Amino acid sequence: MAAKNFVTNALLTMINQGLQTKFNQGTLVIPGFIKKLGMMTVPSTTAEELYGWLKDLPELEKNPDAITWNPVELLGQTIVNDEFKVGITIPRKAIEDDQYGMFGNVAAKLGQNGAAAPDYELLKILPLLFTTIKAYTGVTFFNNAHPLGVTTFDNLLTQKLSAANYATARAMLKAMPKATGQPMFTLLDASKSFLIVGENYEVTAQNIVQVQRLAGGADNPNYNTAQIVVIPGLGDSWMLWDCADLVTPLVYQTRIPLELTPSVDLTSANVLNEDEFKWKARSRFAIGPGEPRRAVGSTGADPA
Repeated sequence: MAAKNFVTNALLTMINQGLQTKFNQGTLVIPGFIKKLGMMTVPSTTAEELYGWLKDLPELEKNPDAITWNPVELLGQTIVNDEFKVGITIPRKAIEDDQYGMFGNVAAKLGQNGAAAPDYELLKILPLLFTTIKAYTGVTFFNNAHPLGVTTFDNLLTQKLSAANYATARAMLKAMPKATGQPMFTLLDASKSFLIVGENYEVTAQNIVQVQRLAGGADNPNYNTAQIVVIPGLGDSWMLWDCADLVTPLVYQTRIPLELTPSVDLTSANVLNEDEFKWKARSRFAIGPGEPRRAVGSTGADPA
């Protein structure tokens, strides 16, 4: 008589360890846009974080007779953490019949999907910077009239990507002011400047910043001035980001890292009532607006 395959806690522990290993391996295979862009990452300790974006402080005075004391004003901006989770179930019969090995790839894919959740959230957010997501200035992140003290600044274009419009975006970033009128000192590190385009404009972007000489033989003034990051779904819109400063255009806020939680105890309700063992992938994080003076975005609605 063939031996029966009993499901024991020891067996379940072994299966869980195997699935955890596969899950962790899957987290390593992701697009990694958050890391590529060098986005400011902020650990979060509560359900939401209030960022007191400091208005630009005055410059230091040279040899003053007395210190000028300036009150610090805060522009409050709250980024609320979101919860991301999904689960899988393995039937008890599959474990009894030694069929659980096939679920390793499922766990790996679950880990990949979980680790890539911030990248997919970024894909959703980028188009909204033109429409609904507001900067600390109180207007949409990309806007022609951001209020800044007694003046305004502009970080919005409407033309499709071209070498001339890319140069315009660079000039706009270089001209970004502090509220004091002093320059922001943008685009100082080309390795942390990013030309963000959709898949339809990858070749155009390459011709703008990766070709050393123009068709006529002259040097390309835009050569190696930015790194190209291709993000699917942007359509005709494109952006130029400067991520060399302490505060980047977007902020990645992390609350709870990705984890895989099992429910495999033989006395748990899902086992007793449904004859299923469960694993849940879960994380909490948010992506929110940072410094709009470190980015220029174009809708691409108008001809180049």
